[in-house]
Amino acid sequence: MDGLLAAAVIVGMFLLRIGVPLTMTLAVAYFLRRLDAKWQAEAWAEWEASQPQEQVIVETKLLETSDEPCWSLKACDETDRASCPACEQPNLPCWLTRRRSEGRLPTECYGCALFSLRKIA
Repeated sequence: MDGLLAAAVIVGMFLLRIGVPLTMTLAVAYFLRRLDAKWQAEAWAEWEASQPQEQVIVETKLLETSDEPCWSLKACDETDRASCPACEQPNLPCWLTRRRSEGRLPTECYGCALFSLRKIA
């Protein structure tokens, strides 16, 4: 009987030794995920509040009613157009050509009215 009790104590201590740190790690991970989600929501709300909504609405209406390319709507000068991949492929949206040529979408494209009008297939 003493051997069975000793084995049970050893197994119990082993489970306690593994279970408590594992439980604490999972609790901390859960808390950090919730905190990160809260911070992301706050950052997104702050970013949306900082965007000039009137300008975005005007740009969107202009883009919906215009067939002009992006460089004429954004009034890009000749030096910018010479290095811009969107000017080389005017049949594609400017944000798409920049993503294809640079391998990622530039940060300034996220606030652009042309990017917000994109059609996701």
